[in-house]
Amino acid sequence: MKKPRVLMAGAGGQVEGLVRLERVLVTCPACHQSVETVASDGRVKGYCTVVGRYVDFPAETARRPDADTRARMSQAARKRQQDPAYRAKISQAAKKRWQDPEFRARLSELTRERQQDPAYRARMSEVIKKQWQDPEFRAKRSQAVKKRR
Repeated sequence: MKKPRVLMAGAGGQVEGLVRLERVLVTCPACHQSVETVASDGRVKGYCTVVGRYVDFPAETARRPDADTRARMSQAARKRQQDPAYRAKISQAAKKRWQDPEFRARLSELTRERQQDPAYRARMSEVIKKQWQDPEFRAKRSQAVKKRR
């Protein structure tokens, strides 16, 4: 399997490698407006429409949400998943996406590549073997097969 490749534009051109992206709040040194964006190296270079030129934004990295905030976000996501209107919206978007031949081809190719990776195959083999050791899992699968006959 090919390793993920991320290109990061910098002052010296493009640098190839894996980059950690962080959500940041930046203040333009030219116009002093605050903007939320993504940074990869603690600095963001962008175009300021107010002054009409490219500027180098100093970035302050956002802190990771605390446990309470993560719990509230998780609860909100679970609640959202229970909403039939939300589920229908997501379902429609997925169905539309799968109608796109380019999307289907890209996912098909990625799946084919992943299936040829020996490390992935070994990992999946271990996971499946572990699942079949669980009596509950075996009973569910057995019932599912019996229903099909």
